[in-house]
Amino acid sequence: MENSGHEAWLVLGNLLLILGISGLIIPFLQRVRISPVLGYLFCGLLIGPFGLGVFTDELPFLSNFVITDMHLIHLLAELGVAFLLFMIGLELTLSRLWELRKYVLGLGSVQILVTGLAMFGIAMQFNNSLPTAILIGAAFALSSTAIVVQLLTEWHLISRPIGRVCFSVLLMQDLAVIPILVLVGAFSEAENGSVLLLLAKAVITAIVVVGVIFASGKILLRPTLRALSPSKNGEWLMSIVLFMVIGSAYLTQSFGLSAALGAFLAGLLIAETEYRHQVEVIVEPLKGILMGIFFLSIGMTIDMAAVMDHPFWLPASVIGIFLLKAFIFYPIARIFQISHTRAIQSSILLAQCGEFAFIVIGLALSGGLLPEKDAQFFLMVTALSMLITPLTTKLSYLFKEKGEGDVKAEEIRSPLETQNHVIIAGFGRIGQTLAMILEDQKIPYVASDSKGSHVAELHSQGFPVHFGNAKNLKLWDKLNLQHASAAVLTLDDYAVTKQLLKDLRHRWPLLPIIVRVKDTKNLKRYFKSGASAVVPETLESTLQLVQTLLSQRGMDEQEASTIIQKHRQEIMAMEEEPY
Repeated sequence: MENSGHEAWLVLGNLLLILGISGLIIPFLQRVRISPVLGYLFCGLLIGPFGLGVFTDELPFLSNFVITDMHLIHLLAELGVAFLLFMIGLELTLSRLWELRKYVLGLGSVQILVTGLAMFGIAMQFNNSLPTAILIGAAFALSSTAIVVQLLTEWHLISRPIGRVCFSVLLMQDLAVIPILVLVGAFSEAENGSVLLLLAKAVITAIVVVGVIFASGKILLRPTLRALSPSKNGEWLMSIVLFMVIGSAYLTQSFGLSAALGAFLAGLLIAETEYRHQVEVIVEPLKGILMGIFFLSIGMTIDMAAVMDHPFWLPASVIGIFLLKAFIFYPIARIFQISHTRAIQSSILLAQCGEFAFIVIGLALSGGLLPEKDAQFFLMVTALSMLITPLTTKLSYLFKEKGEGDVKAEEIRSPLETQNHVIIAGFGRIGQTLAMILEDQKIPYVASDSKGSHVAELHSQGFPVHFGNAKNLKLWDKLNLQHASAAVLTLDDYAVTKQLLKDLRHRWPLLPIIVRVKDTKNLKRYFKSGASAVVPETLESTLQLVQTLLSQRGMDEQEASTIIQKHRQEIMAMEEEPY
């Protein structure tokens, strides 16, 4: 009884240390501009069994700052990867997945096959067996979805062209885990039957399990959510989401598939419902903590003493994998008409090994396909490549597209998301701030600006901004306005804005048009010209200042917001000029 109580306190101590790192150390590192991913990796290196854990015998008090229950850590880390795949599924819809098919099915598939074959050929040169070489090639062909998506999100690149390319390839790699895990099982049981027979059986099982989850979710999920939504219990949605994610992951795992695959399917199903945005808000903090634990677990697996045992082959292998994967990906990306700069940036971002290599190598070891010494070496290569990824990706900033001059309106193509996008006319300070918020909310947008050098600079950074005069309605046609969900005008010229409002309202009478103005003059004229809403910049900044003041003095935020809204309406009514 005492032993079980001691174990319980040990688990609580480990959780306390994890929460302390997540809530105190990582925010501090962010303030000094250190990436959270890099922070978690180094914290894991420090508090792991190969960090401070080495000195606990000589200095017992250090045991309070070391995580010893690696089983708990690996379990939470697997949940982190599962929730990452769930969020990826949640951000997709089947229609958007179809729009990305060129990159997902084309670029992603070719990258996996070519890189896997190259890795397979190298593995065969080191006298590995055929099954072992196949698994090593497949495992090292994959990149780290967890790290790359996290970095793209931190840098606000996930919704830009470079983000779409990387995301599409990573999505195909995540889907490729299914046949790879099937291969591991088939090779492990090869002595008990034909490999082809076992492979066929495993593929059929995968198709049936995925089909059952998807079909039952399509039929039952929306009616269930609608039936539960009137509940006064605010936790019902969180409970049903956790049930779906963990339940789907458990179901796929129990049939020999990836737990992350089940979580991805759960996200894909919820993405088709009207609850997706609320679910994103609920799950995001939980996913962040679990992903942090995943990065901690990677840091904990790195044994610096083992690194010193292989002073040449370990760093040589890591560098070789980075260079090989980058040099293979670049020409493939160019074949798929990705620009020179984005092909280089994508090659650097996707050059590391992925988290699923841990799973594949671990299963190969338990199945007797890899000697323990070799498996440990491959695990170290994987961990080190992931550890240095936040540093190597900084290299992508060295490659920027040079401005090619002004782009004619006729050369502008419609945005990738041809439905429900937002068009921003004028991409100065206000337009860029709006764009950053839209990116965070995964809302597609496209922008235009009349300053050629400004457009060239922003376009090289990946912003979907194009050169053109907003007064030209052909520009709006090129930006696919007929399928847009709204237009935002942030132009400084009153006469231009007023005429543009009239022209847009005449052509598209139902389109929501929001206008940003500097002050409260001429508000009624903007509305008369066709504006759906007018936002005075000076007024809003003043009201925000007052609301912050009221909150700082102890007033309830909701009450302060109500007071400000009342004054906003009164001030705007007073400032409106007659027709």
